Amino acid sequence: MNQIAAYRREFHKYPENGWREFRTSARVAELLTGMGYDVAMGPDVIEPDSVGEPERLSGEQVRREMERAVRQGASPEFVDRTRGWPGVMAVLDTGREGPVTAMRFEMDCLPYEEPRKEGYRPFDEDYLSRNPESVHACGHDGHTAIGLGIASELMKRKDRLKGKIKLFFQPAEETFYGAQSIVDKGHLDDVMNFLAVHIALGADNKPLESNTIACGCRDFLSDRQIDVYLEGRAAHPCGASQEGKNALLAACSAALNIHSIAPHEKGLCRVNVGEIHAGVCANTIAPNAMMRIEYRGQEPEISAYVGQRIFDILEGTAKAYGLTYHYVDYGEVPAGASDYAMMEVVQRAARKVPWFKTVYFEGNVGGTDDAAVMLTKVQQNGGIGAYVGIGADTTGPVHNPEFDFDEDCLPAAVELCLYALEELHGASE
Repeated sequence: MNQIAAYRREFHKYPENGWREFRTSARVAELLTGMGYDVAMGPDVIEPDSVGEPERLSGEQVRREMERAVRQGASPEFVDRTRGWPGVMAVLDTGREGPVTAMRFEMDCLPYEEPRKEGYRPFDEDYLSRNPESVHACGHDGHTAIGLGIASELMKRKDRLKGKIKLFFQPAEETFYGAQSIVDKGHLDDVMNFLAVHIALGADNKPLESNTIACGCRDFLSDRQIDVYLEGRAAHPCGASQEGKNALLAACSAALNIHSIAPHEKGLCRVNVGEIHAGVCANTIAPNAMMRIEYRGQEPEISAYVGQRIFDILEGTAKAYGLTYHYVDYGEVPAGASDYAMMEVVQRAARKVPWFKTVYFEGNVGGTDDAAVMLTKVQQNGGIGAYVGIGADTTGPVHNPEFDFDEDCLPAAVELCLYALEELHGASE
């Protein structure tokens, strides 16, 4: 097994959900330091004030997570350096005038259980998740490993490059504020080139298999999430049931109507009611309910349309059932599009990597990634960027608890990024 795959399996074994990535941050920082980088961590990488209240951990939660990270093999010194906030940045400064490029690698996982069964490779080969309700089902363990592989090889090429290359190991891609907190810290203010890679995207509206690559994606959707709290009134379902205000039924009615919102002619839109929690017991009309809703649009006009329809439905439902409601808004991750100029750089790099047998110029995201926050910032600077799909055979779709992938894609992705960086940063012969 190569070193990059070994890193991937280590991170897969110890997955951490958003804003809890203390072991991963500490381990990444320790490895980067060993390569010769001066690393920034925690509040030196992210802006804590940018993290909205719904995502913040309490002081006690932070303490427990940091202690767990140490128990699971993280260096206490590097865990302490997080100062209660995950995130790592390493900068390769060649000392020669040149462009500034940023690369982003996510570290967080998803909040559900990984299957424990024979025939599933992480179980058979003993790198199954050791943390409850935590599983790398979207390839972020692989992305972090790719970042470390790139960092190691860049240090060997430092004397042949010019400019600066910033490597960001980002928390909380699956939730909110991860990329935004890095942008708000000012780390991308001088960046003119941006690259991010993701395993198992698509092209021609089909999954990217092993030995394929998509040089960039232009179909990002925005993403907004709201938690809606419906307040009704409890009553006995037999005696004086007319006094009850059933929040459970209201939530179900709203969910069905939200999922019936018509698509928009100008582009992709998606809506999902992901959770409903309601009621107190079987013999009481449910006095309360909570719904977790997200909606996405390919253009601001589409996102605004879906949002307006959702709140129209909530208003109508509240009136019909005699309820009140309030909501918590997590904010919005923007849509975005890769730049053709950077996609051409990636295309030239891909043709130098023998592992890639099929090179698609444009791929499909089919969803959202907060890499768009960084990409948009670089584009506002007048720069260019690309979000690249790395093909890999998988055991299931992303966000499925049985997701695993062909690890041969990892060294190929490292090689690809090195060729692209050498073009951008003027490698000499």
